[in-house]
Amino acid sequence: MSETTTTTTTTATTTAKWWATSYPARYYACPNSSVLLGGYPSVMWVDVNVFPSAPSWLPAASGMIALTEAEWTARSTVNQVIEDGKVQTYTATTTATTSTTTTTTTSTAS
Repeated sequence: MSETTTTTTTTATTTAKWWATSYPARYYACPNSSVLLGGYPSVMWVDVNVFPSAPSWLPAASGMIALTEAEWTARSTVNQVIEDGKVQTYTATTTATTSTTTTTTTSTAS
């Protein structure tokens, strides 16, 4: 009795992501000028990999701050602004208000 063995080879085709050429990083911080904190744009966090194609609102990579995976994982989402070209935590400035009270006493002699 003779036995026949058939071997099937499957080759996986890897297709480059749409963003691989135009967006060299996967993660970005993008200025959101419609929401300001202390006059600075708040941060819109962008993972370009979640979109099947480039959304029309997405700025060019050069208009955003590229982040490493470690920076993405460690990011904070509270009070973040873009100032001086980097992501920073916004802290509201406090101004001390000094008030002076003057009391006038009038005495009358009888």
